[in-house]
Amino acid sequence: MSDYEFHLMQLSDSFFPSGMFGLSGGLESFVKSGRIRSENNVLRFIRQQVKFQLVPCDCAVLLAVMNAAKKDDIEGAVVADNLFYSMKLTREARTASTRSGRQLLICVMNMKNDGFAKKFYNRIEERESAGSYPACLAVSANALGIPEKSTLRMMLYSYCASIVGSAIRLGVISHIEGQGILMRVARDVNSAKPKNNINELWQLTPLSEIMQMQHELDDLRMFIT
Repeated sequence: MSDYEFHLMQLSDSFFPSGMFGLSGGLESFVKSGRIRSENNVLRFIRQQVKFQLVPCDCAVLLAVMNAAKKDDIEGAVVADNLFYSMKLTREARTASTRSGRQLLICVMNMKNDGFAKKFYNRIEERESAGSYPACLAVSANALGIPEKSTLRMMLYSYCASIVGSAIRLGVISHIEGQGILMRVARDVNSAKPKNNINELWQLTPLSEIMQMQHELDDLRMFIT
């Protein structure tokens, strides 16, 4: 086993304290409104989010920051990070992303002494960089020697697993149905090809953003988002 494969499993594990598995990405509000109530509904939700949000936006930022980290280009990483943050329209989504990203980076910095990770963290502490999850994951993966393609798939898988876990906890699907959903999205994850250009970032998930805004106003919530 290559060294990076162990770290790949480590970062994608729900045991890793990044907080990503405490998010529903708006799914909780969809379930409460009755819009999502079955296995096929959950599968469709995941596929739409991957196609219209994660691949054209989150994944593109991930690749941009990984390239910047390889070149020791701290300014390039900061620009990509802040651009991603500016595109998150809901306060909950912005807060959850930066909280998870910062926690992830702190953990990895305690695991690995990496100069670029320290520089990037300092920019976050100085409030010059947002510290979004995709950017911090990119810096962390670079520090641990995880290749771009593996990092990309790790982030997509972690998102899918998080949504499936949320659906199970919300009582929409069973554990067995959840594993079936993950099998069915495997091709979506493996075939993802984001553009490696932050000037072409886009996302188009208006209903999800509206439901996340609704989630912010709910008095009783199981998940952060």
